[in-house]
Amino acid sequence: MEQRYVSGIDVGTTGVKAMIFDLNGQEVGSAYREYGCVFPQSGWVEQDGDFLWKETCAAISEAIAKSGVQPKAIEAVGLSTQRCTLAPVDQNGDVLRMSISWQDRRSVKECDTIRRVVGDERYYEITGLPLDATWSLSKIMWIRDNEPEVFQKTYKFALDQERILFKLGADDFYEDASNGSLQGLMDIETFEWSDELIDKLQIPKEKLPKLVRSAQQVGTISAEASKLCGFAEGMPIVTGGGDQQCAGVGSGVIKPNSVEVTLGTAGVTLAFLDSPQRDAQRRIPCSAHAVPGKWESEGLQLAAGSSYKWYRNFIADMEIKAAADLGVDPYDIINLKIAKVPAGSRGVVCLPFFAGAGAPNWDPYARGTFIGLNLSHDKSVLARAIIEGVTFETREVLEAMEGLGIEIEEVIITGGATKSDLWNQIQADIYGKPCRKLLNEQATCLGAAILGAVGAGVYATLESAVERMVQFSGRYMPDEKNHQLYSRIFGIYKRAYKALKQESVYQDLVELGI
Repeated sequence: MEQRYVSGIDVGTTGVKAMIFDLNGQEVGSAYREYGCVFPQSGWVEQDGDFLWKETCAAISEAIAKSGVQPKAIEAVGLSTQRCTLAPVDQNGDVLRMSISWQDRRSVKECDTIRRVVGDERYYEITGLPLDATWSLSKIMWIRDNEPEVFQKTYKFALDQERILFKLGADDFYEDASNGSLQGLMDIETFEWSDELIDKLQIPKEKLPKLVRSAQQVGTISAEASKLCGFAEGMPIVTGGGDQQCAGVGSGVIKPNSVEVTLGTAGVTLAFLDSPQRDAQRRIPCSAHAVPGKWESEGLQLAAGSSYKWYRNFIADMEIKAAADLGVDPYDIINLKIAKVPAGSRGVVCLPFFAGAGAPNWDPYARGTFIGLNLSHDKSVLARAIIEGVTFETREVLEAMEGLGIEIEEVIITGGATKSDLWNQIQADIYGKPCRKLLNEQATCLGAAILGAVGAGVYATLESAVERMVQFSGRYMPDEKNHQLYSRIFGIYKRAYKALKQESVYQDLVELGI
């Protein structure tokens, strides 16, 4: 019997991963290409959309070659994409300026305009989102107000999902509801663009993509795309979802009271919802899941793995050199040194807000902070404190979700952080809950592939695809002694942030331009 395959592509913040899976969810080939961001001013984060497309094609070609699979045996592709990274494009899908990243904080003033015209409560009621510069709406407004020529030339304000789908062969710019819900313009009840927001904020509706569900075929691979990336011409192209909603599918979070934590470049905690459930304090977003017609409660951390990457890039020079000499990953050496530091990082606490604070604090002025340093602390203490700080921020999200009535007995953990057994155990110890690891930590790619398989009719239902393709590899139980210690430090972590915010320390630093 001839083997059948599907592909999942994760177009992320710092790179693109292309993977080929068999119908049991086993990886048969993959490739990764890194592209990164540029930082024109303090708080500004941009990307080269054209280069991102070229690297996506290169990753697909390499993954197919490594798999040894004939392109015609690959029956569908689904996309997982970073959310909220916005590019104005022309009718050919070519970008008119650099993409503005979801991490970009330039549009704080536009958020103030939304607050004045719509109001925080009404905005959250419509979109399910706390008002914040992360969402694409404020970026559209910034381009309108600061780059009017670009705004006028724009055919569509596109995220990576619809832009890549169009380049692959879709006949229009189709945006799945999970990505659409993070634009900041979608009505979370109806999965349609909100006419109220469009009218009040004067956003041309014709410049927005067409909203559709996830796992919907929107075209086939064009002849031109086939030459560029290696997929067979005529292969179905299927809407996937936002990267974290795809991670929810790829980790099996498709039923009530199931929760997963992804610690990649960003950190996201996602819980499945059968109906839209809003937070009265507007701390936790309620968004569209990649499960068609369903919702998710989600806590976004703006810098998780990227905080650790900051340490690697700017502090771990010796470890990078040693890794190059040994032919290993620098993180392997850093992790060995962290393992010698006791739980609690010898009294050093990190507030990991290197790109501002996301859920549940939503503070664009917050910045990365270390407290408790003394002359006996070495840089390995800083590294462990960053890992613990990122995990404290996740715990704050989990506790906010439990306050909404979501029962959390076990946490499924995914993302690049799960390559470290040490970090997996730290997660279990800080949460005080068992943590279950996926066999393949690339849940975003797997989730995209599952959505592609369902949309192309390879599987009849999402449930049957998840049951067959999602597999687990390990479970980490919390150490009660460490959990008690971490709970005390967690209290210090929260009080430290509160004190800095109340005294406007972060805001004053940002206004000084430091």
